[in-house]
Amino acid sequence: MRKLPEFVVVCCALLCASCETTTPLTPEEKARLAQKEADMKERYLKRIQSVEASCYEVLGALGPTVVEYNENEATGYSGAIFATGRFYPIDLEEAVARQGMGDFVTVRYIVEGSPADAGGLLLGDQLLRLNGVKLPKGERASTFVVEKMGKLWLVDESNLLVVDRNGEEITLEIEANRSVSYSVIVTPFIRESVYAEGKAIYFPLESMEGLEEEELDYICAYALVQNVMKHARMKVQNEFIGSVLDLAAAVSGVNTGGIFGSMGRNAHKAGFQIESDILALYALANAGVDISGYPDFWEEKLLKEKNVMDRVTRERIEAMRQVVAEIEEKRLRSEPISPTEYLAGEWERIDPLELSKPIETRGEAIKTPVN
Repeated sequence: MRKLPEFVVVCCALLCASCETTTPLTPEEKARLAQKEADMKERYLKRIQSVEASCYEVLGALGPTVVEYNENEATGYSGAIFATGRFYPIDLEEAVARQGMGDFVTVRYIVEGSPADAGGLLLGDQLLRLNGVKLPKGERASTFVVEKMGKLWLVDESNLLVVDRNGEEITLEIEANRSVSYSVIVTPFIRESVYAEGKAIYFPLESMEGLEEEELDYICAYALVQNVMKHARMKVQNEFIGSVLDLAAAVSGVNTGGIFGSMGRNAHKAGFQIESDILALYALANAGVDISGYPDFWEEKLLKEKNVMDRVTRERIEAMRQVVAEIEEKRLRSEPISPTEYLAGEWERIDPLELSKPIETRGEAIKTPVN
């Protein structure tokens, strides 16, 4: 059963309490209850933003290590995190507004030591123009941040920003490093799984709170790779092709019950998961993260979610363990920690027997391209 956000529970309790009495509340009591509700929402917003900041820190560190996986996703990274008030639950609108966020693109967070930090950008600055492009406001501003803004940043050269700082227009020049960058949405409305939809990454609030540092690294790396490798888009394409087959069958008088669409949606799902694991492990290793606990973490998490360890999941965990061992072999041989052999095409499966062989004896059978 989904757990309601803390401030919703409190608001319901306050409402019920007011219904149980026939005595009207005094203005002072109304003000006290309103302040209590506002304080609850403020604390809840801070919980969301704490997880948000932690995810941005990890993703910022991993970005330069995964950009080689898909050059089309490369963008300029400033270390400034931009958002609008619409990035947060509508029930928190007043608490968000008190932080200076609303319809305009606003600096929500700045990674310490980043180009944005060195360039003088401050929390609360409203971005008016970036490299000559005027930014929209309202709903269009939120869409702009998620879908278009990253492509405006120039890499390894000055970016010209015009911001509104307390009513004064200020022009700043900020460098940007070559990386990948996606918006982070922390939400109470999903429970366990992280959803990487291609342009943003959605993290579940409750299951992200209380994670150990390396556990957070593992989840962020896995989600980041899914976006970099465009898994969500490929799943949609597979489902579309399957739906076309369903339609063609229907025209011929055959009711497929949507089976081809369902098959397309699930096509190569295991391959996408294994590819994400392998590339995440390499990214983490290159970022200096201890990857030895990665298989155990996911085994425990997946068992908790599914209540059973099916064959596909067991094979996935085994592949993780073998890639961890493979990376350690490369370290011992002073070889580059790079997944070069895994980047030739899409993944359908990994052969555990092939992975178990010594590195020098492995062939292209390790990966099977999807036709």
